[in-house]
Amino acid sequence: MSKEDAKAIPVRVALRCRPLVPKETEEGCQMCLSFVRGQPQVILGNDKPFTYDYVFDPFAEQEEVFNTCIAPLVKGIFKGYNSTVLAYGQTGSGKTYSMGGAYTADQGNDPTVGAIPRVIKLLFGEMEARVDWQFSLKVSYLEVYNEDILDLLAPPRERSAQISIREDPKEGIKIVGLTEHVVTGAKETVICLEQGNNSRTVAATAMNTQSSRSHAIFTILIEQKSKKDVNLSFHSKLHLVDLAGSERQKKTKAEGERLKEGININRGLLSLGNVISALGDESKRGHHIPYRDSKLTRLLQDSLGGNSHTLMIACVSPADSNMEETLNTLRYADRARKIKNKPIVNVDPKAAENNQLRLQVQQLQVLLLQAHGGTLPVSIGGEPSENLQSLMEKNQALAEENEKLSRGLSEASGQIAQMLERIIMTEQQNEKTSAKMEELRQHEALTHCILLSGLSVRLNLDLQKTLETLEDNELKHQVKSFCSLQQAIARLQNESPPCVDEMDTSEQGSESVSKS
Repeated sequence: MSKEDAKAIPVRVALRCRPLVPKETEEGCQMCLSFVRGQPQVILGNDKPFTYDYVFDPFAEQEEVFNTCIAPLVKGIFKGYNSTVLAYGQTGSGKTYSMGGAYTADQGNDPTVGAIPRVIKLLFGEMEARVDWQFSLKVSYLEVYNEDILDLLAPPRERSAQISIREDPKEGIKIVGLTEHVVTGAKETVICLEQGNNSRTVAATAMNTQSSRSHAIFTILIEQKSKKDVNLSFHSKLHLVDLAGSERQKKTKAEGERLKEGININRGLLSLGNVISALGDESKRGHHIPYRDSKLTRLLQDSLGGNSHTLMIACVSPADSNMEETLNTLRYADRARKIKNKPIVNVDPKAAENNQLRLQVQQLQVLLLQAHGGTLPVSIGGEPSENLQSLMEKNQALAEENEKLSRGLSEASGQIAQMLERIIMTEQQNEKTSAKMEELRQHEALTHCILLSGLSVRLNLDLQKTLETLEDNELKHQVKSFCSLQQAIARLQNESPPCVDEMDTSEQGSESVSKS
């Protein structure tokens, strides 16, 4: 998959608020942040709400933060994706604490251990569980100090060696001259982390006794190859970034070297903020992105707007004395959420080339097979031709089976059509029969009505004889009417023999009653 075809994934942001420190409590500082229960939302002051992907209040433990938003990124590495976790915030807001940038092996499984040691533990745990894969890992650790890139894993005398940044069209940003240690276990990796932490530049300021004076990036490079398929392999990159905190000279009271460091730190963070603003502003999409304004932004070029799943941990102070700096951090993080990255699965270039060559060989073999009537004139290596011939035979057998199924389906369709036609004809016949039965029922009801009317007249009376003896004209007229009715009944009896039989039975019963 190319980067252009990759799905756009937004940068995720987790807000973390540390508790009030003793110094802030002694100065009478109050909480300026409130948290919405059950929602990833925080309110600054009384009327400035901000919503992020994750929000952790001052009581959140390190394990909760790690399991909620960092562990999923680590597991995505095994699918071939790059990942980045970076901590941003004001100096003294808890970035190094959250990332574990001051970790030492003596801490072991202390619950206060930060993200980087936990990533190492999870990473090797996942590798042990994936028995069908072979892994190789390399780690590097650098810092950007006063706009210089320093190798934290190199011997002190070699630390000032020239390190340059190169951009590879296929692999992204590469750092030339940086030490990469091959590691085979969690213990070795932790030793590299501890060595780099001890070499990192820190100093005391008025706001933080152990203030980071540089931006640090701990990188793990992972290559994984399938033991079942030699042509299936991935390479991934995990950046764990502890940024130096933004500073105000009037609060840090920095002078001399500390002041110079603070200026360079703010310059790098300003460049990073400009990159974030340019990437997050939809009206500037497609315009120039100022990655080259600082070395920090060059190093994070893949992580912001590039090929990576990225999480920003925005660390803030809850003290009202730091409200202005906290507001800037909240706005900074809010802009970062609008950045869209396009992470892709990083297939090993050699394996991808091998797969491409195999595909071309197969295509050429098919062309040769078609050109020579189904057989290759010369076997290319013997086995590939035989495999291709077997594949063609299987394809022919499947085509014949498909044809049989098609014929069977056609016959079944014809039978279904005949059955439907018969069902329709049967329904029509049923409708006609129902109509005839209804007509007969109506005719029978009329017949019974007439018979009941005539029973009282026909009780042993001879209408014709009675008519001759009558002298009253009106009475004669009535008797003639009865005669006409009797003739109509006789005609109905001729048309419906069953009904006549029933009528005769009724008449016999009536006559018996009359005689009795």
